[in-house]
Amino acid sequence: MQRKYLPVLFLTLLIDMIGIGMILPIIPIIFTDPSSPHFLLQGYSEKGQYIFAGVVTAIFGLMQFITAPILGELSDVFGRKRLLTIGVGVLAFSHILCGLGIEIASVWLIVLSRAVAGIAGANFSIAQASIADVTLPSERAKNFGLIGAAFGLGFIIGPILGGWMVSSTGNPSSPFWLAGMLGIVNILSISLFLSETHTKKSERKKFTLFKGIRNIQSAFEDKDAKPLYGANFLYASGFTFFTSFVSILLVQRFHFSESTIGTFFGLLGMWIVITQGFILRVLTKRYKEKTILRVSLLSLMIGLACYAVVPSIPLLYLLMPIVAISNGLSMANMVALISKGISPEKQGAALGINGSLMALSQGLIPLLAGFGAGIGGIKWPFIAGSLCVLCAWCILFFPQMRKKMEFRKSL
Repeated sequence: MQRKYLPVLFLTLLIDMIGIGMILPIIPIIFTDPSSPHFLLQGYSEKGQYIFAGVVTAIFGLMQFITAPILGELSDVFGRKRLLTIGVGVLAFSHILCGLGIEIASVWLIVLSRAVAGIAGANFSIAQASIADVTLPSERAKNFGLIGAAFGLGFIIGPILGGWMVSSTGNPSSPFWLAGMLGIVNILSISLFLSETHTKKSERKKFTLFKGIRNIQSAFEDKDAKPLYGANFLYASGFTFFTSFVSILLVQRFHFSESTIGTFFGLLGMWIVITQGFILRVLTKRYKEKTILRVSLLSLMIGLACYAVVPSIPLLYLLMPIVAISNGLSMANMVALISKGISPEKQGAALGINGSLMALSQGLIPLLAGFGAGIGGIKWPFIAGSLCVLCAWCILFFPQMRKKMEFRKSL
């Protein structure tokens, strides 16, 4: 049964990520590199540039925070296929809108396009729910790795393609036109080849724009799942500090161009693919989720801290596999831990709650990173990210360590 659905879901997420990945080399250039002919923030101070870049990155997550839980539960009622089709269509429109904004040098149209893209942010949570629909609990960590693999391949193809297109055409809007066309291909792929995975539809519920906030409340009210939700939020926040400002670090500290930024993210994606396609599958056969997370979160914490002070380009690339492998292992096993603790009929709602937490991190963290970098320098987001991951590790493993110590004292 899995073979019928997984290839199409993988292709859907891959095309999504290629489109998103093509944007990565362009945003830091047009907002934080005054030496570039494509720079759009003339007259802004360096602090203002960092803050604006944080706002542009954050608006996606903030809109996702509002819409993802609603669309996740709607997929429980109306089916995954229908909602996924709408999501990829909205994402394609946002790419076209962003290309137009760059073409006419309208920073506010670019901000609007990122908000529209955030509406499509439920794609990943709906795809996760679809995978959970057709996967046994024991195989979910492995199959959720497909999402990470799509994420990684998108990071390989998208940024390299985006950087190459800007370098060859001299037009920073060109990748967005291509991303829009890929979105249309994605709509056709889902419509023609994806069958509905959620056959037991839930009853209709009342949906509100405040569902995301209620999901946060639900996460804290669930005594059993609360530590997992909290740890996943902190882990995701730590990695979001990295992803939201590493491209700006490349520009400010090492003077990367669109093409070299694209190459950096392409290599990062290569390591993510290796992790999700090979390393994860080997480790999940031998170790449980928490055993893997015990090591992967610590190594991610160390890698993020090192990026704050990395002095040279060779060391920049040497740190890359540490961060990429650690994140790939952490992402899949975190989602698997949450999914295994939820009943089958509530997978969409639970992953919607988790999606709200992830979107909240993607909405808040770039803002904090922008203001933090503006006040304390470009190294600040990476230090903060490292501390977040350390807190996630403590939530997961300090209670176990304390119980073991108490048990030994009782002997």
